[in-house]
Order: sequence, then structure tokens, then C-alpha cells
Amino acid sequence: MRRFFLLLSVFILPLLSINCAIVPQNPEEIAFFSWTHYKQTFIRGGRVFRPKNNNDTVSEGQAYGMIRAVLLDDRKTFDECLTWTEAQLSRKNSHGDRLLAWHFEDGKIIDTKAASDADIDYAYSLILASRKWGDKSYMTLAKGVLESVLDQETSIIKGRLYFLPWPKQNNRDGEIIALNPSYYAPSHFKLFFEVSGDKRWLELVDTTYFILDRLLDSPGEENKGGFVPDWIAVDQNGTLVELPGKPVDYGWDAVRVPLRIAADYYLYGDSRALGVLRLFSAFFEKEYTEPSKSKTLENALFYSAVYAATETAGSPLSSAILQRLRECIRKNNKGFYYNDNNDYYINSISWLPEYYNIIKLTGKLKHPPLSAG
Repeated sequence: MRRFFLLLSVFILPLLSINCAIVPQNPEEIAFFSWTHYKQTFIRGGRVFRPKNNNDTVSEGQAYGMIRAVLLDDRKTFDECLTWTEAQLSRKNSHGDRLLAWHFEDGKIIDTKAASDADIDYAYSLILASRKWGDKSYMTLAKGVLESVLDQETSIIKGRLYFLPWPKQNNRDGEIIALNPSYYAPSHFKLFFEVSGDKRWLELVDTTYFILDRLLDSPGEENKGGFVPDWIAVDQNGTLVELPGKPVDYGWDAVRVPLRIAADYYLYGDSRALGVLRLFSAFFEKEYTEPSKSKTLENALFYSAVYAATETAGSPLSSAILQRLRECIRKNNKGFYYNDNNDYYINSISWLPEYYNIIKLTGKLKHPPLSAG
């Protein structure tokens, strides 16, 4: 995985030489105008589409759009996305649950299998919407989704509850179980415990840090290079192993891990989150202060993860990384976007450090401390 990330490394001096005056500096301005661009570019009639993938839609995208809409108090767009999602992706009639079919293209669902990261992001957006706008119907739906997630997208292995990337019916008995570390969202799980009272959500918080501690601290095949890979697996003995057919690389999925963990730190102040982010920060500091191997993949999404880790850990590198992230911002008549006007994935996630900065500056949407007792 180190070989992948070295492609993204840049020498520290160019980072420090950025002209701050030519890029936006206000996090609320960036959050607002990047949302303006996002909804005009990627959302039509409540459907979040991917221009670079034949204008298809994935459940993850619907959830990203809804989280962003509620955080920025855009109820009209939120309700449009909710209506489309329930009408087109809900598995209520086809499978009898409240999960979402993950892939829609050419006017129809082409794969009914659920993706658990989308399902929890979807539920999270609904809970935030219920709290913000006082509409109990959002909470009712969210609780239905949460029940389906616990029932179908979790599994106990050697006494530990794991969060699966898809419904367990898609796994075969006796085989290793695929895991995607970037799907684990401890701040989501804590909020789900608050609204449901089901302590299995707190078990999943513990599993999150159990997995990350082993991937980041312990030597072994599953953490080559000292980083978190996109995919791993757990065997029937509870041992983390490589997932056959998947490279052990820190890539486009795993880049979300520092962002997920930063959310737990900023929203709940969990000391375990800070410990994980310090390990990420130490690795990033080493990579970003060594001579550059290549500048071909300078990318806002990866800078956002680096910033989330280094800023939380108090690294002197963080301000330079934030400026590099902001230098990725472009402007057009729709607003702000990152790197590529039509790249749905980069523009769905790269804005999150600005949200964390807003939380830090204003305390908006900060959840109260949660007792795991």
C-alpha cells in the first residue's frame, strides 16, 4: 500500500509556497458554494448520478447527497433525494427489508444487493433530518433501516460483532468474510445507539477500533506498509487476513477511514479516534516530507484524508495540507468544485474537512459525549 500512496506524495516546500490569496479560505463559503455546484452538476430530480459512469446512480451517492443537504439546511433537495431513493432503490417490496439496492442504471435497478456503507449513511442523514426539521417520519424510516442493517449486515465471529459490506446472505458458510474498513463509521454507530438503545451499535464501535488497532499497530500481511487497506477479511477464528483477489493497498475506499475517524473525534471526542489519527498523521508526515516520487496524482480526496489526520494530531504539516486541498478548488458559474468538474466521488467527499473546520469554529451539530456503559 505504500507504493500506492507514494504516488500521491509531494515535497513539503511546494506545499508551503502556495499563494493563499488565490484560493477560498472561509470554510462556510467553501461548504456552501461547493454544495451549490454539486447539486447543479450531480443531482437531477432527486437522483445523484455519476457522469463518468454512464450517468448511473449508486446508493452511496444518494446518501452522500442527503447528508450534505441536511448539514447545509437544504430541505428541498433532501426531500427530493429521499423521495427518489425510496421510489427507486428501496428493497421493501422486493426483499422485505429497508435496505437500498446499490446500483441503478438506464432507468432500472441492475443489482439489488445492498451496500452497507450507503445504508448507514442513509440512516444517518434521516436521523439528522428528524432532529433538524422536527419531522418524525424521517426517524421512523431511519429506525427501520437500522433494524435491517443489524439483522442482515452484521455477523458474530468468535464472539465479536462485525459490520459486513453487504447482506450476510451473500456470504457462504465456512468461508472467510470480506470486510471494508472504510465502511466502519463509529460516530454513526454512536448516534444509532442514542436513537435505538441497541447496544450492538456500541459493539460495532469497539470492533472499529479493534480492526484499526491491528491494522495500524501490529506487523503482518494484512497491514503491509503500516496502512489500512481498501479490503481485508476475517476468518472463522477471528483472525484478520488478506482478501483473495484484492490488493493490500490504501486506495480509493480506505482514503475514507481518516475522515470517518475524524468525525468520531470531532463529534464525540473519543480518545481512541485520536490515537488512530495520530498513527495516520505520523505516516503522512513521513511521506510528505520525503522527496517526491511523482506529482501525477495530486488529488483533493487524498489531501482531505491527510488533513483530517494531521490537523487532529496537531501536526505542523496540517496547515500546508489544507492549503494544498484548497488549491484543488476550481470555480465556474455553478460554484466551487474539486479537481474535476464531473468527478462525482472526489466532489462528494473532499469538502468534509471544511465541515470539520466549521464544527471546530462554531460547535454546530456537535453531538454530546456518549457513555458506552
